[in-house]
Amino acid sequence: MSDHSDLARLISSDAPGTWPPDVIWAVFRHIMDRHAPLTGMDKALAPFEPVFMEVLSKIADEHTLFKARYFRDESGTPLVNPLNIEHLTRLLHPFTRRLFLEKAPEALLDCLFAVSKSYCGLNLFYRTEEIDLFVPQHALGSVIGYCEFGPFIVMHQNCNIGHNHGRYPSIEGGLWMGPSSSILGGCKVGRNVRMATGAMVIDRDIPDDVIVFGIGRDVRFKANTQDNRLMILDESRLTDVRRFPAERHPP
Repeated sequence: MSDHSDLARLISSDAPGTWPPDVIWAVFRHIMDRHAPLTGMDKALAPFEPVFMEVLSKIADEHTLFKARYFRDESGTPLVNPLNIEHLTRLLHPFTRRLFLEKAPEALLDCLFAVSKSYCGLNLFYRTEEIDLFVPQHALGSVIGYCEFGPFIVMHQNCNIGHNHGRYPSIEGGLWMGPSSSILGGCKVGRNVRMATGAMVIDRDIPDDVIVFGIGRDVRFKANTQDNRLMILDESRLTDVRRFPAERHPP
């Protein structure tokens, strides 16, 4: 799609998740151009099409593992819809992160981050490592800092993964964060942890397979007998869940 004036015809589409890659790229650039704090984003992004296509391929690959209807269709074909805020968020952060690793201009990166924060409602900076199988579920007002992440992180609204006195968490993966939950400071978070609504852990390790309740000194753990991944991913595809090689280049 060579001209953004052609985008007007897309308004009548009944299946934006099935648009071809070149259309998704054009729509993505249009959104960035409209919502970035500086003008000229469409032209500035044009040279980075190969990076975007790598990210798009990764997100589509991940969506083959999901079971919700807006991630893949009934035949199992992945859907990537740049008009869906969750899909856009999933595209935007790895794209910006990879541009950062390729030393793209800082103003361009800041513009992309501004769109992520203001338009998508999530504070996820490009210096934060790429998260494989990251699922923002209505994650408005949530903040993610410079942590270490294993695959599969689900985040709802008003959540916080961040520092306490300069120390950040390390998260194995399989994490489910309920609304308004927080993990702060030097926490080592095991696998398959579920943070209950409003739970807050500060500078405390969390073992595998638990549900976390309470705040601070009143935190308590209950056994988590369910695989968190099964709330999002197709059980028949769990053997395909792997560590995607997200960061192939040194920062």
